[in-house]
Amino acid sequence: MFTEAPGRAAGSVVGLGLWVALLGVATARYLRGEGRSTRVILGLAGLVAAGNVGLAAIHLKAGIGGVRPTVGGVLGVLALILALAVRDVDQRRRGGLPSGVGSQTARFQEDERHAGL
Repeated sequence: MFTEAPGRAAGSVVGLGLWVALLGVATARYLRGEGRSTRVILGLAGLVAAGNVGLAAIHLKAGIGGVRPTVGGVLGVLALILALAVRDVDQRRRGGLPSGVGSQTARFQEDERHAGL
């Protein structure tokens, strides 16, 4: 593939590299239990989604490719949706977004501190 269509081959390698980077960052974040790399995950997921949806669109327009590019596009969008969901969960844990249980717990803890003074 590199000799016949080097541009296509390079695009495939870059796409695969982005998927591997997304997997690596998400796995490292999960293993360490950190929320600091959420922006990196969102950026990588956005690039993966845009690349795969673009690839699927090009293949559909040309009438080639079959199911593989479409599945790639769907998986790219799913990766972005999951990254956004994880971001929302992290913000709720830190108190950045309102959450029924989380905000009640925070208010209860605050009331306890003030009652103890």
